[in-house]
Amino acid sequence: MIARITGSGERLATYEISDNQMAAGSTLGSPKAMLTLKATGAIEKFYSIEVGETLIGTVVLHHWDETTGIPLPPLPGEFLIHPSHQEHVFELSNGVEVREDLFLLSTEPQGHRVSPPAAYYVVELHNRGAIEARISTFASAKLRGSTKHDVMTRYDTKLRALLAWNASAPEVVRAFGCSKQPTSYETTLDSGKASAPRFPGRLAKSTLKSASEPVGILHLSHRLKPDECIRFFFYLSFSLEARRGIGRTVRALPPANKALAETQAYYDRVLNRAVVMTPDQHVNRGVFWAKANMLRAQLLSPTGWCFVNDPTRSNNSVARDTAWFAFGADYTTPEFARESLLWYADHLERRGLVAEYYDIRTGESEDYGLNINDNTPLLILALWHHYTTTGDEGFLRQVYRKALKAARYILSQRNEQGLVWCTGAGSAEWGIVGWRNVIENYRLSGATTELNSECYAALATVSQMAHVLRRHGEAAEFRAAAESLKDAINTHLLNPRSGLYYLTIDLEGNPRTDITVDLVFPVMFGVADDVIAAHIIGRLSVPEFWSEAGIHTVPRNDISYGPTHGYGLLGGVWVAVTFWYAFAAARFNPQFMAYALSTSFRHYSQDPRRNNTVPGQFSEWLHGETLTNQGMMLSPWFPPRYLWAAIEGAAGLELSGPAPRVHPRLAPDWHWLGVRNVPLRGRDLTWFVVRTPELRMYANFQSEQAMPMHVYDEDVTDLLGLSGDSAVTIGLRKGDSMVVFIGNTSDRTTMSAWRMKVTPEARYAVRTFNSLRGAWVEGKPVHGRALQRGVAVQLDRQGFCVMELREEL
Repeated sequence: MIARITGSGERLATYEISDNQMAAGSTLGSPKAMLTLKATGAIEKFYSIEVGETLIGTVVLHHWDETTGIPLPPLPGEFLIHPSHQEHVFELSNGVEVREDLFLLSTEPQGHRVSPPAAYYVVELHNRGAIEARISTFASAKLRGSTKHDVMTRYDTKLRALLAWNASAPEVVRAFGCSKQPTSYETTLDSGKASAPRFPGRLAKSTLKSASEPVGILHLSHRLKPDECIRFFFYLSFSLEARRGIGRTVRALPPANKALAETQAYYDRVLNRAVVMTPDQHVNRGVFWAKANMLRAQLLSPTGWCFVNDPTRSNNSVARDTAWFAFGADYTTPEFARESLLWYADHLERRGLVAEYYDIRTGESEDYGLNINDNTPLLILALWHHYTTTGDEGFLRQVYRKALKAARYILSQRNEQGLVWCTGAGSAEWGIVGWRNVIENYRLSGATTELNSECYAALATVSQMAHVLRRHGEAAEFRAAAESLKDAINTHLLNPRSGLYYLTIDLEGNPRTDITVDLVFPVMFGVADDVIAAHIIGRLSVPEFWSEAGIHTVPRNDISYGPTHGYGLLGGVWVAVTFWYAFAAARFNPQFMAYALSTSFRHYSQDPRRNNTVPGQFSEWLHGETLTNQGMMLSPWFPPRYLWAAIEGAAGLELSGPAPRVHPRLAPDWHWLGVRNVPLRGRDLTWFVVRTPELRMYANFQSEQAMPMHVYDEDVTDLLGLSGDSAVTIGLRKGDSMVVFIGNTSDRTTMSAWRMKVTPEARYAVRTFNSLRGAWVEGKPVHGRALQRGVAVQLDRQGFCVMELREEL
C-alpha cells in the first residue's frame, strides 16, 4: 500500500497510511534524546545521547471499559506522519475516538543551550457515541531500557511521575509522568497486567525498591458524556544530576500544546530554507523531507554538536559521514556543520591523518591502522564547502593550517607512480580504504580510484584556500600537486581498453577491472574529462545497474553480484549512492538524474510494510532483488546528499568563484525549475528557470549566464497567495518591476489563482508567458485591487506561467 500525500511537495504536507501497513514507526530526534516508534504506534525506545543508552523502553497504552471490565481494542485507524511528530487516529470498540500525538521537544538551539530532553505522548479521547463512556487507561513503560538490571523506582507526587534510576548509576534518573495526577500507579514485575484480558482494577500505589525488569504503570480514569472531548499527555524525561536534577528538568518542561508549537515553529524555519521546486513532486518532497531527517539527526553530545552513523544503536561519529552531512547542512543549519567539522579538524592525528570515527561521549577515536583513508580528503573538501557557502573568512583562517597539514600528509603517501597508496593488508575496516569499508573478508586498498579522485579534489581545494588567503606560494604548490596527481590517475588508473577507471591497483600491483558504482568518483571530483565522464555515466545508466529504488552497487549481471553480499555493497541498493549518481549525471544525462532523484525517494513511501521503510524517512540499504530495507530505518548521512544533489546538481548552483554561478540542469520534460531561500554568504538566493522556449532565468542576484537573465532585488514570494495543492509560486521585485512565476506539479492541466499584496490604486503593465500557449503575450493593464482579489491562471500538465509586471504612473 502506498502512503497517501497531497500537494506540490516543497511545502508542509502529511503522509497518511493505514495503521496496519507499517513495518516501523518514525525515528524522531532532538539535541539530547531520540525516540523510535513501533509499527503499532507505541514508543519503542527513549534514548539518551549523553548516556548512550535507552533509558526507557516500550511505552504502550491500553484501555478498558470500567463498567464491564472488558478491554477496548482499537479498530483499524491511520497514521499521520509529519516532519516533527507522528499521529495515530483510531476508534475504540465502544465508539470513542482516540487521537495520539508523539514527539520530542526540539526548539532552536542557542549555541549549546538546547531544549531539555523530553518526549510527549499526547492523548485525546472524544466520545462520539450517544451514551456516557467510562474508560480506564493504563500507560505502561519498561523502566530499565537498556541499562543494568539494578533498577530502583519511586513515585513523585509533585512531578506526577514514576522515577527510575540504577543503583550502579544513581545520577541518571528518568521520569515517566503525566499531565494530571493518576488515579493510581504502580511499578511491578507483572508485565501481563498492562494488557490483561479484563480490567485489573486500581493499582497498588506502590513502587519496587529494586527490580531487574520493572514495568511502570500510570492509571487514568475518565467519564465522557456524549460528544465530550478530553486531552492529557504522558511525558518521558531524564537528568544526569540525580533526583534533584530531574525535578528541575521536569518543572521546566512546557505543556504539550506549547511544546509541539515551539517544535513545529523550529522545524518550519529550517524547512523554509533551501526550497527546491520542480515539476516532479517526488523530487520536491525528497528535498523537503531530507531537511526534516537532517534536523532529527543533529545531536549535542558531551564532545559537542555531531551526529552518529546509526541513531540509538551507535555512539560513533564517522568523519566520512560528517563531511558529507556538511554538504547539505551548510544550506540548512550551517552552525551545526561548522562545529561538527571542527572536531575532526581540531583532532588531526600527529601525522595529519583524519580519524575514521570517534566516540561522541568520550572523544576516543579509531583509524583502523590505515596509513591513509578517504576521511582525510573529504574533511578538506567539507571545510572548503562550508567556507564557500558561508563566506566566513575567519573560519577559513582557523582551519587552513589543519587542512594544509592534512594535504601534506596526503602527498607523503604517494607511490612511485605518483598515486596515493593505501598499504592496508587486512580486510573489512582494516583493509578497505573508502566508503564500502564494512565488507567482510574483502580488501580494497592500494591505489583506489575513489581515494585518488578525492585526494585530487582535496589538493586542488587547498590551492584555492591558499589563494583566498593570499598565500600564493602554497596556492601554486598545491595546484601543481593536484595536476600531477590527476595526470597520474589518468595515466595509471584509466583502463585504455574499456575507457573506464580501474577499481584499484591492488597491493600486488594488479589492476582490478571490477565495474562498480565507484565509477562516479572521477566524475564527481573532476578527474575525468567530459568525454570519459559521459562514457562513465552511460555505463552506469544501463538497466543492469538500476532498480525501481535506485542504483545497484554492482550490476546484476556481474560475477560479484549478490543482493545482500557485503551488506549490500556488492549488489544491493545503497540508496544514497543514487544521489551521488544524480549529481554526477546532471551535466551529461539530466533525464536520468531526474529519474534517479524521483524514484529513489518515492520508494520510501511505496508499500512500507513490505519494504520495511517509513514514509518520508531515508532508510539505508535495500536487498538487491526484493528492494526491502535491510539496514537502519534512518540513515543520517543519506538525506544531506539528496539535498546537495538537488541544489548543486539539478538546480546547478556552483560555488567555485567569488560570486555565485548557476547552471540549471533541467530534464528534457522539465519546463521549469525554481529554488528559494538558499543561504549563501550572508544572503538568501532565489532563482527560477523557464523554457520560453529558450531557457530564461530570473533571480535576486547577479550571475554569469549564457542564457537570458533578469535580475531583481528581492524575493517577495511571502506577499503572494496561491490556490491549488499542485501549484508553486515565486515572486521577485526590483523597484516598480515584479515577476510572478507559477508552476504546475500535477500530471494534468489545472486551474490556479494567485493574489498579491500591492498598492490598491496602482496600475501595472503585464507581459505573460504561459507554456500552455507557448508565446509571450502583452496583456491589458491590471489594477492593484485586481491583484489583491486574485488572478486565475490555467496551467498545462507540469507547465508554468510567468507574469512580468511594471507599475505605471
